[in-house]
Amino acid sequence: MIDDFGQIRHITILGVGLIGGSIGLALKAKGFHGEITGLGRRMNTLEIALERRAIDQATTDFEVGIRQADLVVIGTPVDLIPAMAQRIAKVRASDGAPLLITDVGSVKRQIVQQIEQLLAPPEYHRLHFIGSHPMAGSEKTSVAAARADLFEGAKCIVTPTDNTHPQAVRLITDLWKFVGAKLYHLSPTEHDTLIAGASHLPHLIASILTGAVGEIGVNSAKALDFAATGFRDTTRIAAGSPEIWTGIFMQNAYSLLPMIDALIENLATFKALLEDQDAAEIERVLTHSKILRDTLEG
Repeated sequence: MIDDFGQIRHITILGVGLIGGSIGLALKAKGFHGEITGLGRRMNTLEIALERRAIDQATTDFEVGIRQADLVVIGTPVDLIPAMAQRIAKVRASDGAPLLITDVGSVKRQIVQQIEQLLAPPEYHRLHFIGSHPMAGSEKTSVAAARADLFEGAKCIVTPTDNTHPQAVRLITDLWKFVGAKLYHLSPTEHDTLIAGASHLPHLIASILTGAVGEIGVNSAKALDFAATGFRDTTRIAAGSPEIWTGIFMQNAYSLLPMIDALIENLATFKALLEDQDAAEIERVLTHSKILRDTLEG
C-alpha cells in the first residue's frame, strides 16, 4: 500500500464527465505534479478534457489506462461501477503493484458490497477499494461544465467498512481534502439512507412534479407556459441525466421506498387539511418547513 498521498504519481480517471473532469482540474489547480490519464469510451469527450487541461493524456484502451495507475477514480454511472472495478482487477491482478480504487457514485451500499466481494480472492490482495461521494455538481454532466473549484468547501462522504485498509481511508481522505472538500465518514448504509433524503427523493419529486404540471392544460394553454422562477428553481434538478438517475433510483430503492411512503402520507395529510379548510394547521405545517429550510442558509 502507498504510504502517503504525495507518493501517488499517476491517477487515472475512468469516465471524464463533470465530476471526473473537475477532479482533474482541481488536482492541477492545487499543485498535483503527477500524471492524470483520462480513460473513456469516446475519444471526442476525452479530447474536450485534454483541451480543457483536465487530463494530461487520454486513451480508450482500458489496459493502457489502468496499467500504470497508482489510483483509479471511477466516474461512470453507478450501475457500471462494479463491472468497471472487476475489469480493473483483472488488468492488475498479476502485476504485484498496489492500486487504490475509489468511485464518485451517489449510491454506496450495493456498490461497496459487490466490489469488496470481487476483491476478496487472494490474487487481488494488493488492490484496495473505498467508496467516495463528493456532494457537488449540477444537472449538467459533461466535462465541458467541469470546474477547478467544484469541490471547494463541498461535502464529500467517504464510506469505509470493516474490510477497508486504514491506509486506503487516509489516502482517499487526503485526496478529497487536497481538492478542497469537507470530509465525512459514514458506513455505506448510513450514506444511502441520508442521501436518499437529501438528494434522491428531491430529484424524484422534481421529476414527478415537472411531469404532473406538464399535463395541466386549459384549452390550448399549458401550465408550463406560465412557469416562472419558483417553478424553475424547484424543478431545476429534473434536467439531470435520465440514464444516470434511473441507475441511482434502482440501486437505492432499499432506502428510497420508505421515504416515498412517508411522502405519500404527508401529502395525504395536507390534502385532508385543505379539504377541511384548516388554515391554522396549514400555516403551522408551512412554518415548520420554513424553519427547516432557513437552517440551510446558515
